[in-house]
Amino acid sequence: MLCPYCRSENVSGATRCAACTSWMTERPPVREWTRARGGRLIGGVARGLSDRFGLPVAAARLLFLVSVLFGGWGILAYVALWIAMPLEPPILPTATTPALERQPSAP
Repeated sequence: MLCPYCRSENVSGATRCAACTSWMTERPPVREWTRARGGRLIGGVARGLSDRFGLPVAAARLLFLVSVLFGGWGILAYVALWIAMPLEPPILPTATTPALERQPSAP
C-alpha cells in the first residue's frame, strides 16, 4: 500500500504510514471519551484517557497522582471526568464469538 503523502511502501491494510506516520485511511479512527469497563483501578478514567490519547495507562495514573500531590486539583479533575465520561458500551456476543458459558446456579 502506497502512502499518499510520502509515497513510501507500507504493508497491506496499514492504517498509518511507517515512514511519516500519516493516516492512510480517509479519516483517522474515532476514539471516544469513555471510561473503561475492564482493567480499571477505581473508576476507569485513567484507562479511558489512555485509550483515547494513545498513552500508556501508567502515565495517565502517574499524572493524576502527581497532580494530587501538587495542589490536589487531580482529585477534582478525576471526579469531574468520572461524572462526565460515559461508561464504555458492553461488548455484545455476535454469531462469530462464542456465547458466555452459564455458571451453574447454587441451590
